[in-house]
This record gives sequence, structure tokens and C-alpha cells, in this order.
Amino acid sequence: MYYTGIDLHQKTSFITTVDETGKVIAKVNLPNEERIILRHFQDLGDKTKVVMESMRSWYWLYDLLTDQGIEVVISNPVKTKAIASARIKNDKVDSAMLAQLLRSNLISPVYVSSRKTRELKELLRHRAKLVRDMTRLKNRIHVLLAKNNIQVPWSDLFGVRGIAYLEDIQLPQYQRRSLETYLSLSKELKAQIEPLNKEMQELAKSNPQARLLMTIPGIGSIVALFILAEIEDISRFPSHRHLASYAGLVPSLDSSAGKDRRGRITKQGSPYLRTALVEAAQVISRVKRSRLHLFFRKRIVKSGYQRAIVATAHKILHYAYYILKHQTPYRELDPACA
Repeated sequence: MYYTGIDLHQKTSFITTVDETGKVIAKVNLPNEERIILRHFQDLGDKTKVVMESMRSWYWLYDLLTDQGIEVVISNPVKTKAIASARIKNDKVDSAMLAQLLRSNLISPVYVSSRKTRELKELLRHRAKLVRDMTRLKNRIHVLLAKNNIQVPWSDLFGVRGIAYLEDIQLPQYQRRSLETYLSLSKELKAQIEPLNKEMQELAKSNPQARLLMTIPGIGSIVALFILAEIEDISRFPSHRHLASYAGLVPSLDSSAGKDRRGRITKQGSPYLRTALVEAAQVISRVKRSRLHLFFRKRIVKSGYQRAIVATAHKILHYAYYILKHQTPYRELDPACA
């Protein structure tokens, strides 16, 4: 058995292979061309296990190698560097160190979703980025109006009447040009986002798991799909606490002098899952007559709005865990919330 570490870069991949004793068998720097990389692994002869760090560009190489029957491990870069730092004096984990850590069974792996789930993740994240860009454009328009002390007469500035108002509003010429650009870009973004919203709604309707999650107050089709895409398999989480830790919704813990101090949430794990849950919690703050709304109201009195939102997001994930685990819909247990 060989063990191969890959230090993946934008244009090249540095590949080091060691045997069971740790002896270096091959060390090459190859261009990121599929045929060249495949030929290298074919020339190795013996069976090899491969490791590379999780980064934004690992998808193509992972799929290329696994399609050839090669076992590939994606390492957690933060934990792998922590392990490697005990052996080397700098924080660079290169291909040789990855190979040696893999041989010693010291790699901290990350969960790799199926291709179908990765496709859903990419689609959801694409939409989320477009929505974020739309929000930025709207904020820029609000800033332009504020610079001219213009009070907007409409509650929804970006509804039909609000857009008509913006198109006719009088501004200095240099600012008018900016406003027209922002309005044009926002229309283009809206034209891209609306079909994605419809597609997400159809996907959620056809997915039994998503329909179960949508029984929870505050969770719509987008949030339900985000939860499913980021979790994929609920059985890999032993408890709802493990799932909350994966979402980065658990408080940090500082232990010193025999005392434990809880701080802000860790924000480690999936930022997309955490953001989706926070958005659902913000909806809960406006949806009355539900168990979750009562929970939110109690927490806001105790801790303030922001902490109440985070606590409610945690509670939503708690419910989502058991709904997916037991395949049962959400039910209001308190008669006062019916």
C-alpha cells in the first residue's frame, strides 16, 4: 500500500507518495491536466490512498481520482495543521507531510457529500450570493437617498410603486447616473433570482424530507433545502448537540484555573447552514402563536434581540434534528400555541 499527499494549487499539484515504511517513492510537481495526473497514478503500479486538504478547488481532482477507484481523503486543514505542528516548526502542511500523516492514520477527515448533494449546495449558494449582491445594491440606493435627505414615502422602496418613485426622483446628475446603474443591476439580479426561487420551491415540494422540515414555523423551501444539503445524512450526528456544533451554534468554552467560561458561539462549521437557521429565526420573531415564538420572546427579555435570534436558531436546529431522525412532522405541543 502506498500513501499519497497532494498539495493542490491553481495551476499545478505537488504530489508525494510514500510506502508503508515512510520511504518516499515518488515526488513530482505536475500541471493540473487530468490525463497527466491519471498517467502518474497509473505508473505508480501498487494501490495508493490519497489525501489532500479541503479547499475551494478540490472537487474536480477528488472526482477524477475516485472515478478511477482510488480512495481519497479530504483533510480538515485546521486540525491537520494542528497535528502537523507537533512534528514540524512551521505551519505549512505540504504533500510529503500529508502523505506521512495519512500513513500514520493522523489525518482529521471532513465529510464529503455525494455529487448530487454538492450540485444542490452549489445551486443554493449561487442563489444566496445573488441575494447578497441584491441587498448590497439596495443599501447603496438607501445611502444615495440619505445623502440628499430624501424621505421615502413607501414602506417597500423596491416594490412596484417604490421602483417607479426611484425612476422619477430628482438627484444631482452624477448621483442620478449611479442610481440608474443600481436600478439596472437590481433588475438583472431579480430576473436571475426569481427563476431560482421557483426551482427551489419545486425541489422542496418533491422532497419528503424538505416537506417535513417545512412543518417547522419559520422554515420555507430555501431554508429546508439548505438544511438538507449541508447535513445530507442525519445519522452521522450522534445527537442534536453534535449537529449544533457542526453549525457553529454552540458557545465557545474557555477553561482556566478550574473554571469554565462560556463565550460567543464558535461560528465553526458550515456558515451556510448557520445563516439559513438565523434567517429562519428572524422569521420566527414575527410569527406569533407558536412554541418557537414564545421561546424567542422569553430569550429576548433575558438576553436581548441578537442572542435571542441565535438561541432560536439553535432551537430550530434541535427540532430539525429529531424531525429528520424520527421522520415525523413538527407539532405544537402547547395548546396556547395551537
